Amino acid sequence: MKKGALWKDTFREIGRSKTRFLSIFAIILIGVAFFAGLSATGPVMIDTADSYFDEQDLSDLHVFSTMGLEDEDRELLESIEKAEVNYLYSQDIIFDDSGLTSKVFGWDEEQHTINEFEIIEGRLPEDANEIALDQTNSYADEYAIGDTIQISEERSENQDDVFTEQTFEVVGFLKSPLYIERANRGNTTIGSGNLDGFSVVSPEVFDLDVYTDAFVLFDRSNQYVSYSDDYQTFIDEQTTDIEELVAHRPEERYEELYAEIESDIEEGYAEIEDARQELEEGRQDLEDARSEIDEGYADYEAGLEELETEEANARAEIEDERAQLNQALNEIEANKDQLEVAQMQDTPAYEEVLAQEEQVLAGLQELENAESELNAELAGSREELEQARRELEEAEADYEEGLAEFEAEEADAEEEIDEALADLGEAEEELADLEEPEYFVYDRSSYPGYEEFDENAERISAIARIFPVFFFMLAALISLTTMTRMVDEGRNQIGTLKALGYGNMAIAAKYFVYAFIATSFGSILGLFLGYWLFPNVILDAYSSLYNLPSAQTQFYWDYAIISIVASLLATGLSTLVSVRLSLRSNAATLLRPKAPKKGKRIFLEYIPFIWKRFSFTQKVASRNLFRYKRRMLMTLFGVAGGTALLLTGYGLSDSIADIADIQFGEINLYQAIVTEDLEATESEQDSLVSVLEEVDGFEAQLQSLQESVTATDSGETRDATLLVPEDKELFEEFVVLRDREDQAIHYELPEEGVIITDKLADLLDVTVGDSMKVEWDEGETVDVDIAGISEQYVQHYMYMSEDYYQQVVNQEIDYNTRLLKYEDSVSNDELGEALTEEDAVLGVTFVTSIKEGFQDSMDSLDVVTIVLILSAASLAFVVLYNLTNINVSERIRELSTIKVLGFFDKEVTMYVYRENLVLTIMGILVGFVLGIVMHRFVLQTAELDIMRFLHQISWSSYLYSFLLMFFFSSLVMVVMHFKLKHVDMVEALKTQD
Repeated sequence: MKKGALWKDTFREIGRSKTRFLSIFAIILIGVAFFAGLSATGPVMIDTADSYFDEQDLSDLHVFSTMGLEDEDRELLESIEKAEVNYLYSQDIIFDDSGLTSKVFGWDEEQHTINEFEIIEGRLPEDANEIALDQTNSYADEYAIGDTIQISEERSENQDDVFTEQTFEVVGFLKSPLYIERANRGNTTIGSGNLDGFSVVSPEVFDLDVYTDAFVLFDRSNQYVSYSDDYQTFIDEQTTDIEELVAHRPEERYEELYAEIESDIEEGYAEIEDARQELEEGRQDLEDARSEIDEGYADYEAGLEELETEEANARAEIEDERAQLNQALNEIEANKDQLEVAQMQDTPAYEEVLAQEEQVLAGLQELENAESELNAELAGSREELEQARRELEEAEADYEEGLAEFEAEEADAEEEIDEALADLGEAEEELADLEEPEYFVYDRSSYPGYEEFDENAERISAIARIFPVFFFMLAALISLTTMTRMVDEGRNQIGTLKALGYGNMAIAAKYFVYAFIATSFGSILGLFLGYWLFPNVILDAYSSLYNLPSAQTQFYWDYAIISIVASLLATGLSTLVSVRLSLRSNAATLLRPKAPKKGKRIFLEYIPFIWKRFSFTQKVASRNLFRYKRRMLMTLFGVAGGTALLLTGYGLSDSIADIADIQFGEINLYQAIVTEDLEATESEQDSLVSVLEEVDGFEAQLQSLQESVTATDSGETRDATLLVPEDKELFEEFVVLRDREDQAIHYELPEEGVIITDKLADLLDVTVGDSMKVEWDEGETVDVDIAGISEQYVQHYMYMSEDYYQQVVNQEIDYNTRLLKYEDSVSNDELGEALTEEDAVLGVTFVTSIKEGFQDSMDSLDVVTIVLILSAASLAFVVLYNLTNINVSERIRELSTIKVLGFFDKEVTMYVYRENLVLTIMGILVGFVLGIVMHRFVLQTAELDIMRFLHQISWSSYLYSFLLMFFFSSLVMVVMHFKLKHVDMVEALKTQD
């Protein structure tokens, strides 16, 4: 037989049954869009992030040490094959005016090509006094381009030794691939303990001898997709290679630094000894000068005394001689007077007397001359002595000045010597405490938000692996119902075709082609719609958490093939099941109308006191429900499926909504975790305790040991955190250990054995009374007994007493953390700033920060549940419409009959709606049961290893699911009401004539 007419009839059938065709089309479209779109969202998130990382050249590894990177380190890193290495300066600081913390990078656009910054506004720094800031809200709210910003000299750590500039002008705002999470910039040892953002200055601003960071980017890394197993395997290998490459450097640098410090100490002591020798020499010079001055004064006094003695003697001699001459002169005068009296002037005697007088007068004159000479000599000597005295006084003044200067310099010198001795003492202590520097090689998982983004993508992928399956199951059910109705309506046509000689395959092909066309168009459009809509909507929801570009949607052939094949199988098998029974009948049977089902009494009719109270329409509705069991079951399962999907979506939202509040409000009762320096002295620890006790609103503290361990049992291995409190009784005020199923049951920390969290117990398949192996980082493995299993929703924990820890580990316990409890009035920023200034503190982590980050992640996942709910609602509406439409189509003659009998339009609608209402309510109730099962199944599948969802569905979710399905049912009946109003009763009644 020629099949051209059959093909024409096939396409005409599409035109004759637009509603049915569009129903199949819509169901397949929604199912494929949901499956492909949701399945593609996780990969799109990863591909978008990977593309962004490649564009910005995100480093694969971050290498740094506690003492910076020297030239020898750079030579080693430069020897890495097929890798690019950038060296940077960085320092954590606090801005003076705002108090915000920042990690400052020294960046040169020409020199650095890894971790490229994306300029959001403005530009990168060009001069030493310019700075560009992170685009984070905390900076954007405080600063604008052109503002002046200053580094706090008091609160920034060692900034005077690091920076050549302290004041900068803001020239731009940036985005960095190192920080894709908006709310998290990492931790710091200054300020509150959390970084508020990053900033960029020119490298010349840093006054450092060594680089602080090295970022490594491998040539081969862009061949892999970030987060993939292949990429992680490659990076793990490279990390191991670099760790081996620098393994000898700690010992080398220790020996070099030890020798350098030791040499500096020896030189310091030598310089102190030289300074002391110089002081001693100066003191000796002063003493010598004092001795010389004292000798000078002694000589002056002796000379003065000798001069006075000689003057006295000389004057005594002169006086004696003057007295003798005067006496002789008096005697001569007397003799002369006697001679004159005797008038003996002309006598020789008189002449002799005159000669004697002249001789005496000459002697007196000589005596006067001698006295004059004596006076001149004495004056000269006195002048010489006076000059010597003046020189002595000048020497004395110089000495006093020199002594004062020496004493002042000596005091300064002694102070400097004391300071130098103190410095040398500290240097000796530093030398005694000197440890080998640590070298760290971190991969991308250390970058804030990197791993969290992967976890969010994995959560969505986990949901996508399970949730769409129910969509396809429901779509297959509706397709079966639709195609069954189509075959029933075409019963006479099938008989006619068989009578005309068309084979079964040809006839079946008509229905397969019909279903194929609807499915193909629905699948293709669903693929494009799903690939575009779901990734964009979900990634846009995560944009509040992550600094990433818009979704880079792709066409994933694997999901496309799965979607199309699954859709074709669903409709194809449904068509096969529907048409198979009709094709088995002969043409004559098919050409006769199908005998109506026999009426039977239903169960309610055997209960007279109920049945007699039913009205006519209620009795008809009750009989019809049980008369058409297949239609009833299809509607029941269709409504139940839609309700189950809705309840599962709402339930997922319930399961994640309260996790943060329960974990960080009911189980973990502390507000902060202080990580302590195990090398801290007792006085430093006492200072820390004093700071805490002085905080207004501080309640309690608990020292504890927290360390990472690996738990193993039943072939499973999981990382966990071991917590050992110092005080078991006080521990109950900080952590609540309770049973998840019966929260009234609380556990005390046992003397022997450990309490592990429930998710860890599930993964290891262990229970109370079992034992498991626990491995420490040092490689030591011990067996521990499980004494209890407690409720936990985030991460894996193990709790044990101090005595049991010492028993199984066989070593003294070193407490490395303090759990803090305080009132809500205490400022985390102020407390964090006070704690980070303490030498005993390595870091501070606030529970509010952990809770906010976790809650943000859950809120974004909540958007995914909204998408699930909307998708489920759309499918539920289509299902209800399709089933109701089939119900009306199958009973069009019946409805036309009661309409001819005088039923009003509203009564005709209620004739159908009454049945649908009962089936809807029954379907919703069954859907609640299915929803509970489906919800638990989805939770078990979608949960990550380190997280547990709440296995609960709130009463409001049941209410919303009920109201939504009831609304859809009513809306469908409104649409059907207008369809029934315009039904052609005559045509409907003669369809089987």
